Amino acid sequence: MTAAGEVAGATTATAHLQALGDSLRARGLHARVGETSGGLPQLIVLSTAAPSLSEVVFAARSDGSWWFWWSWAERIAPVEELATAVTRVCGVLTPAGRARE
Repeated sequence: MTAAGEVAGATTATAHLQALGDSLRARGLHARVGETSGGLPQLIVLSTAAPSLSEVVFAARSDGSWWFWWSWAERIAPVEELATAVTRVCGVLTPAGRARE
């Protein structure tokens, strides 16, 4: 991939992560977009109800489509399915009995 392609990919990933972060903040989680030490965009998400619960989410292409990914390289949902991604992240970071739909 060319340098221009890498920049465009990082810009697209950041935009997807910002959209997810906005939706997660609306659900009561703390979320901010940052970069890994290698410069990859990432979304750091923390539970406000249980601060010890946190996750890192990435956005990357796979098989020609953009997906949200857990830090352990498991797919969360396609970026077009933002509501599904929000539900899955909230399910991991919301303490039992406090989940909101």
